[in-house]
Amino acid sequence: MNPPSTGPGPTQATQAATASDAAERLQLALDAGAIVGTWVWDVPNDHFSADERFARSFGLSAQRCVDGLSLDEVMASIHPEDSARVAAAIAEALGRGGPYRCEYRVLQTDGVYRWIEANGRVELDSTGQPVRFPGVLLDIEMRRAAEAERDRLTALLSTFTAAVPGVVYAKDVAGRMLVANHGTTELIGKPPAFYLGKTDVEFLEDKAQARQIMATDQRIMRGGKAEQIEERVDMPDGSAVVWLSVKAPLFNDAGEVIGLIGSSIDVTARKTAEAALQDLNHTLEARVAAAISEREAAEAALRQAQKMEAVGQLTGGIAHDFNNLLAGISGSLEMMQMRLAQGRGAEIDRYLSVAQGAVQRAAALTHRLLAFSRQQTLAPVPTDVNGLIRGMEELIRRSVGPAVGISVDLAAELWPALVDPAQVENALLNLCINARDAMPGGGSIVIQTYNTHLAAGADLAPELAPGEYLTICVSDTGVGMGAHVLARACEPFFTTKPAGAGTGLGLSMVYGFARQSGGQIRIHSEPGVGTQVYLHLPHHAAPVVSRNALPSFAGAHRTVSGVTVLVVDDEASMRVLLTELLTGQGYVVIEAADGHAGLQLLRSDVRIDLLVTDVGLPGGMNGRQMADAGRLARPGLPVLFMTGYAQSHVLDQCHLEPATELLTKPFALDALMTQVSGLLGDQRTPR
Repeated sequence: MNPPSTGPGPTQATQAATASDAAERLQLALDAGAIVGTWVWDVPNDHFSADERFARSFGLSAQRCVDGLSLDEVMASIHPEDSARVAAAIAEALGRGGPYRCEYRVLQTDGVYRWIEANGRVELDSTGQPVRFPGVLLDIEMRRAAEAERDRLTALLSTFTAAVPGVVYAKDVAGRMLVANHGTTELIGKPPAFYLGKTDVEFLEDKAQARQIMATDQRIMRGGKAEQIEERVDMPDGSAVVWLSVKAPLFNDAGEVIGLIGSSIDVTARKTAEAALQDLNHTLEARVAAAISEREAAEAALRQAQKMEAVGQLTGGIAHDFNNLLAGISGSLEMMQMRLAQGRGAEIDRYLSVAQGAVQRAAALTHRLLAFSRQQTLAPVPTDVNGLIRGMEELIRRSVGPAVGISVDLAAELWPALVDPAQVENALLNLCINARDAMPGGGSIVIQTYNTHLAAGADLAPELAPGEYLTICVSDTGVGMGAHVLARACEPFFTTKPAGAGTGLGLSMVYGFARQSGGQIRIHSEPGVGTQVYLHLPHHAAPVVSRNALPSFAGAHRTVSGVTVLVVDDEASMRVLLTELLTGQGYVVIEAADGHAGLQLLRSDVRIDLLVTDVGLPGGMNGRQMADAGRLARPGLPVLFMTGYAQSHVLDQCHLEPATELLTKPFALDALMTQVSGLLGDQRTPR
């Protein structure tokens, strides 16, 4: 980015201007605020001078910045991913003159890239050539971190909000809006920047209405229970609508209320239709045709409201179930503490069983939710699907019962698939149980596999590539489905079963697994004849991996000494638990609470034989990024990832990397020690 030089170097006039430059930098600092450096660039001579804070921000020598250096030397401190963009912004400012602003990351003296904002202006001479370029640096690291946290919270609700019409949002305990979907933006009539971080009183024009909404929210958070309410809301165009709202408190791990989640749908049409239906009973025959049309519209609105009610029941049900599970765990812990204080240690085993059972039920609940949202953690391996089906044939027969016959027809040369075998089993069992439920008087189920080539068109989802797929087909002789039911079969919360007999998540979970694995499901059904469900999975060329051949380290726990494990987790209780467990087995344990602290240890001379890290870490650096950077300093370092929810965009392809494993929280401590033993093997060489 050096401009053509028009002089041999700093001139006497340039040196004479030093005092003027310093004064100018001071004025810029006073104007701008949170300054972390100032500079003046003599463009024709490429003489770049800056203050000591600028030197610290760019990881440069303070004396060199005072004496002057070239633009290229300054550019060397900019993050490689940002340097081209910064160079283009500088070139554009030099070409036109005037103000300049750019945000980018710079390598600071502690070896960490941090975000800064550069503001300056380019001064042109009478011929339009750039001569001077003064400016200031602003520290925007905290702002960037806040934006990243906002984006993280938005992502947590993205799947949920995308699937739900109307308004979906979350607030903190003070009533400030944290995240919201597009329906919320349409309701308020302003962009998200207008209302995020503000309370209803701050962004709604009708202050009395806003205070009433906030009072309702506070009552729900104080009570700790979900509520379904109707709220009258004034739209930006002046019209008034009625919203059917479901609001539920949000809890942290300690059981404390940290905010509120809400969802609303416009039921004005439904309520209007219901009132109209009352009047239509007394109208003349001449209006019967119009009444039928009105009834159909009312039924459509009612179905939409019922879907929202199901969402509300799910939201409240999750909060209720988790509160029950937490109560069982905390109560068991209190009872164990009480019995130990009484010297009755022999009685604590049953309380341990109660707590462990609650944890297992909580894990099962979160697994179903993750499968529904296509965010479950998968462990795909090249799989022999035929062998998998043969292995679970007896389980399927027991599950569907003696009234249903099972027939299996497997292709002789079925292609392998890159899938999670356990999830294929779950999907197949789900389909067979659905088929059984469609045959209340008994019938038969046929499980087939075959290879097929799917071309672009009606048989292939638009986002999937045409090509070779292996197919699992589950057919039944049940009641079948009509077109209106078939169109909604994979829709979340939709079920034809009686209340209490199904959640409507079964087929949507299979659908989510198939799409997450790069495939799809198709359904063909005819009322009174039966249903065929086709699960298409992409052909994978690699040889299959026998499940029996997968490495097993059961029973490999051993007491070791001198082996050092770095544990990185922002949850203090997890660090305490893991440290106690590992030190009890003879390992030396080092702790870190975030990715930056962990990376500093990985780049130090401290011996580290294994990294155990959570995926989701605060501070702008997640566990995968820390591990990747750490392996540059310690090639081949074994890494055990832990995650409370799947982040496939962070852990994609990690299963293909050597010396890498993944545990999904919550996990058994024995499973953790098995993974630790397996990753370390007999290795004792310091890393």
